[in-house]
Amino acid sequence: MELKNIITVNDLHFSYPKHSVLNGIVFNLNRGEVVSLLGPNGCGKSTLIRLILKLIQPHQGEIWLENKTLHRYSHREIAKHIAYIPQYNNVPFNYSVLEMVMMGRVAKHGFFASPSAKDAEVAHESLRRIGIDDLASRPFGHLSGGQKQMVLLARALTQEVNTFIMDEPVSGLDYGNQIRLLELISDLANQGYTFLKTTHYPDHALMVSSRVVVMNEGRIIANGLPEEVITSNRIREVYGIEADLITHNTRTWCIPSPTKGIR
Repeated sequence: MELKNIITVNDLHFSYPKHSVLNGIVFNLNRGEVVSLLGPNGCGKSTLIRLILKLIQPHQGEIWLENKTLHRYSHREIAKHIAYIPQYNNVPFNYSVLEMVMMGRVAKHGFFASPSAKDAEVAHESLRRIGIDDLASRPFGHLSGGQKQMVLLARALTQEVNTFIMDEPVSGLDYGNQIRLLELISDLANQGYTFLKTTHYPDHALMVSSRVVVMNEGRIIANGLPEEVITSNRIREVYGIEADLITHNTRTWCIPSPTKGIR
């Protein structure tokens, strides 16, 4: 079956003053994929995400969304194709969970439109799909980090788009919430949603990805199936540590080897 292309990045370059970040990035995202951008701090993962969301402009190269170049889209038009799910954050006003989720309808109607019964119905259905409908009346600011991340995912669902971009979604979450969030991403992918997410963790990329893109020093150095891309040699190249890849119960895990001085 031919894959439907959603995002195409062609020969992308970006620099901050006196600091080159991205150099010749070529990348694509296809419908139905879960693609993990894996790499160390400062390799350009988050910058690539910001460029795809048109939050900053490339110095060279081109990004296509569906069948148009990105510069032909307004930010509101981009939000009709892509939902961005940030790391969980605090908000200045203590909105309820339902109010936070209904903010996902802004892309449909604009900032000043009054929410309709249809908007509330979509928001409640998104909460049910994520499994947190019991939190609807709770203040967002009183939730745990894991609960906040689930709310932001429900908010993205209310945009009624099929493509989600997540920048380090498990950052700051405890181990249990990390796994629960990854399982939820996998479940939604099985329902036909597309994900592009950044991560620092090879295990997480192995767990839920259909494809892994490895970045280092502003370049893509590997792009392919997780079990082919994530190897001991590549972990050594990217992170400077020794690690073994072990398969148990059909799942592959990355096990770092103790280095000198670690007990």
